[in-house]
Amino acid sequence: MISMSGFGSSHAEEYGYRYHVECASVNRKGLEIVITLPRGHAPLEPRVREEVQKKMTRGRMHVSITSEKIISSKTSFSIVDQALAKRASKELQQLQKSLHLSGPLALEAILHIPGVLENKEVVEVDLIRAWKPLEKALKRALESHLKMRIKEGKNLVADLRKHVVLLVEMTKKIQARIPALLENRRAQLLARFSELKVPLSAKDPSLLRELTFFVERSDISEEVVRLQSHLLQSRELLTKRGEARTCDYLAQEMFREFNTLANKANDADISRWVVQAKSEIDKIREQLANLE
Repeated sequence: MISMSGFGSSHAEEYGYRYHVECASVNRKGLEIVITLPRGHAPLEPRVREEVQKKMTRGRMHVSITSEKIISSKTSFSIVDQALAKRASKELQQLQKSLHLSGPLALEAILHIPGVLENKEVVEVDLIRAWKPLEKALKRALESHLKMRIKEGKNLVADLRKHVVLLVEMTKKIQARIPALLENRRAQLLARFSELKVPLSAKDPSLLRELTFFVERSDISEEVVRLQSHLLQSRELLTKRGEARTCDYLAQEMFREFNTLANKANDADISRWVVQAKSEIDKIREQLANLE
C-alpha cells in the first residue's frame, strides 16, 4: 500500500520551451485530477490526465504546469502589433475630431488598448514540440511524487501492523476466556438457586439444561474464528497495493464481530477488551483513509 498524499516537482526544456511541473495530492475516496495548464496548452490536458492515471487510482491530484518560451539573443520578434496600433490611432483621432477635442494623441493611450502590446511568438505554441519537454518534466514530477507516496505508505503500514498485532492479542485473550464463561455461568446459577433456597446439585438435570441453553446462546467461538480469519487477511493485504478498501471492509466486519461477541458473552473482561479493540479498529480505519 502507498499513501495518497505526496508532492513531486521537476522541470525540462527542449525546442525552445521550458516547463516546470508540480504534483501535489491528498486523500479522496475516488480519483480526482485537477490540471492547471499555461495559456495555449489546453489541447494537451487529456495527455496530462492519462499520465497521472498511470500512477494514481485514488486521491485528489493537482498538477500545476508553468512554461516559458526560451528566446535566444538572435531571435527577433515584435512586441507591438503595429497594424492594430495604427488602426487604433486612426479611430482615436476620428473620435477626437467628432467630439471636438483638441490636443495631441498620447502614445500611452494607444499602448493601453488590449492587444497592441503582445508577444505573439510566446503566445503561439507548437504543441507537438512543446509536448516533448512537458512530458519529460511531468513524468519526472510523477516519479518524484510516487517515491514520496511509497515512503509515506511504508510508515503508515508499519503503524497499521501495530494496531493489527494488538487486535490479535485481544482476540487471543477473548478466546482463552471462553472456558471460564461456562464455569462462571454455573456458579451464578448455583448462587441464584441458593438465594432462592432451592436445593440443587452441580449435576442436577435442570442446571445442566440451563447451562446447555447458555452455551448455545452465548457461544462466541464462531465470532472468534471469523475475527482470526479477518486479521490474517488484513496482514496479507497490507503488503499489497490497491487493497485499502478491502482492508477497510474487513475492519468494519471486525468491528461488527467484536460487538456481537461482547453482547453474547456478557462478560466484564471481554467487554473491556472489546472496547479496546474497537478503539484500535477506529485508528486502523483512519489510517486506511490515507492509503490506496
